[in-house]
Amino acid sequence: MKSFLATTATAVIALAGAAMPAAAQERVTVGLPGAAWSVQFAYYTYGEQLGFFREEGIDALEYVSVSGSAVLLPQVANNQVQFGYANPDLAVIAASRGEPLPVTFVVNWLRSQTFEFVTLEDSPVTELADLAGGKLGVGALTWGNLPMSRAMLSSVGLRWNEDVEILPIGLGAAAWRRLETGEVDAVNLFVGEHGRMEMAGIPIRRIPMPDQYRTIFSNGIVTNDTMIAEKPEIVEGFGRALVKSWIACKANTEACVRAFWETNPAAAPAAGDEAAQLERDMQQVMFDINQIDDFTVGGPDLYGYYPEDAWERLIEVMANDGEIDNTDFDRGLLFTNRFAEAFNDFDAEAVAAAAE
Repeated sequence: MKSFLATTATAVIALAGAAMPAAAQERVTVGLPGAAWSVQFAYYTYGEQLGFFREEGIDALEYVSVSGSAVLLPQVANNQVQFGYANPDLAVIAASRGEPLPVTFVVNWLRSQTFEFVTLEDSPVTELADLAGGKLGVGALTWGNLPMSRAMLSSVGLRWNEDVEILPIGLGAAAWRRLETGEVDAVNLFVGEHGRMEMAGIPIRRIPMPDQYRTIFSNGIVTNDTMIAEKPEIVEGFGRALVKSWIACKANTEACVRAFWETNPAAAPAAGDEAAQLERDMQQVMFDINQIDDFTVGGPDLYGYYPEDAWERLIEVMANDGEIDNTDFDRGLLFTNRFAEAFNDFDAEAVAAAAE
């Protein structure tokens, strides 16, 4: 099941110690964009270790990383990846053209914007308009956030790859170095990557983001329409297990990180470095807490729920900035809140207590 994907990292993790439920067991593939499989997603492996996925009829998760939502969404559309951690912009563009993908966003995971524009602390660039004539580094040209990033630049009168040169720089130390050396004037990556830059001692400054963009959600969980029609219990169970895993990880972040080390030995600390790495990794797994737990953006306080007005704002912004020409299409082609209440239908206090 790996050869058809542009795979950069794969981990197959079997759950140990949980009782086998009566329901038939499924193995599902979770797709993550970019080189994203890291301790930042340790709550997945912790949830497997605690048996949350197996309780929902999911025997094991296989994780694959692909180069952005533009690559990931077609794999979900083909049902080769059952659940994808994707940005919605490209799905909106497809639906606006009358060519909707057979996928639906079912879990609103990053409830506010995670993609930021960042410069060095002493850079003369203090606002987006200052990027005129400059160079902007992005993860890859296939990343799903780029339509929104283009819209943000357009809102201050800057044309993509005309007024601002766009350069794919990847992730990690090599990408950060291009900012440090001045090869790019700013980078447009995500909260976790910028947090890692700061942990590495690179002094950065975040360029203020207009409010109409900050409160628009980022990555969510998308699945194939066939999964919803034929296996709704797996969709519901996956989302509930994911929410449980996050709550457990917040309650006992050290155990969450250690679960990731146990299932990914290459990520475990070297002898003598455990305390320092534990501190770093505990910070990393909580990088997205402000986006995952951002219930200020509207709608009920339910993990996974998509406020309908947030989709309208996303579509309006993309239309105003020329990313789409048509807004007259069924929003039901994009998302559903059908499972949101079920995702949260458990005793959160009991889950946190079990983790502690």
